[in-house]
Amino acid sequence: MPTALSRTAFLLGGLFVSTLAQAVQPGQQAPDIFGRSLLEDRKYRISDFRGKVLIVDFWASWCGPCIISMPELETLRSRMIKAGHGKRFEILGVNLDDDPDRAIAFLKEHPVHYPVIMDLLGLGTREFAPRKLPSAYIIGPTGVVKFIYYGYGKGYGADLEARALEVLEIKTDTH
Repeated sequence: MPTALSRTAFLLGGLFVSTLAQAVQPGQQAPDIFGRSLLEDRKYRISDFRGKVLIVDFWASWCGPCIISMPELETLRSRMIKAGHGKRFEILGVNLDDDPDRAIAFLKEHPVHYPVIMDLLGLGTREFAPRKLPSAYIIGPTGVVKFIYYGYGKGYGADLEARALEVLEIKTDTH
């Protein structure tokens, strides 16, 4: 049964996003969105990361919580690489600004070392239907969505790391 949210439409990052279709849920295959990188001359698609645990982060330069969350994602990525999980883990940022130059300027001022693509047509946004920004989707190695985080709050980075390690099937010491 569709939720009230799935029967509405909203404006997100200057894009009109229809949510008539049910938003992607944990346990479902992640849509294979793609886009051109804002940081390099390359295209990326989610299926490029099969075999890895992938965090897909929807964000915009005008989103205050996104600005706070991005350094935490960068730290998370660095920690995963230092712990030896770099070949099995990655983050893909999906920018929702309506102006690529604004997003590029933001990334020059606040650099990250993970790929960031632009969703100018809104196809990925439409398929994922994030409820708020930032929205982080943890996708397992087979492309199945494992966890979804809507918004930002205390413990964001630590919780994402714990969930990513869980998907990687790495035990952590909880003491």
